[in-house]
Amino acid sequence: MTAPLPTPSIPACRAPAGAVDCHHHVYDDRFALLPDATYRPGPATAAAYRRFRDRLGLARSVVIQPSVYGTDNACTLDAVAQLGGAAACAIVLIDDDAPRATLEALARGGAVGVRLQAVGPSRPNFARLERLAARVAELGWHLQLHLEPDLIVDGAARLAALRVPLVFDHFGRIPHPEGARHPAFAVLAGLVAAGRTWVKLSAGYHFSRDGAPGYADVGALTRAFLALAPERMLWGSDWPHPTETVKPDCAVLLDRFAEWAGSDATLRRVLVDNAASVYGFAPTGQGER
Repeated sequence: MTAPLPTPSIPACRAPAGAVDCHHHVYDDRFALLPDATYRPGPATAAAYRRFRDRLGLARSVVIQPSVYGTDNACTLDAVAQLGGAAACAIVLIDDDAPRATLEALARGGAVGVRLQAVGPSRPNFARLERLAARVAELGWHLQLHLEPDLIVDGAARLAALRVPLVFDHFGRIPHPEGARHPAFAVLAGLVAAGRTWVKLSAGYHFSRDGAPGYADVGALTRAFLALAPERMLWGSDWPHPTETVKPDCAVLLDRFAEWAGSDATLRRVLVDNAASVYGFAPTGQGER
């Protein structure tokens, strides 16, 4: 059984108007998990997430399809509808042979990208990645990649050849203490410099050796990525952390990120401007995505 969420706390920092949480999940018992799901999350509903979002002072969010639902995106799209079409969008999982009509229906439900997850023992088939990229390009979406750092290094040339925007999850899963010295950092730096890649500065607690509340190693890596190109960085809470025995305090994580950003201008760029650009949210104060 997963541990309960921590006692709610309030960030000391004030999130800028229109701030976006670019990575969270929703789990709802109304929707069946895959029979062979690798973990069994407790419920973390859209209503619970809305309370979390309000507590952190965030305005909009990106609901990420979790692997335990496979390519049945019903729970994720239901969450987008509950959270409000102008305030939420979705990253989905699709079958390789999903017909164009299915993709168009997902788009109408709020999908703006496709996730490819290849962590742990599973290895990505780069030919499949290239096929997915072609499907994604048809609708003007982006491809979100959750890859191990050694695969980022091994696949550097093929990643650079993709003609579709890329978003890398969770710092590219770069480990500590290597941080920015890891070869994957240089690969991501090159992709970012080429102009079609963003890096999601999220879930750093997964890899931190220094741990809460300071997460000093995550801070060093965050600053290194921000020094590369602040206009290509995103932030996400990774709520509700279903595989974590000890749940991180997201108010602390947001406060630490505000410190590492170093200025209100950079914080706004990452939380508002970059996210609006990638996910199609309206400028602050407007009602539609």
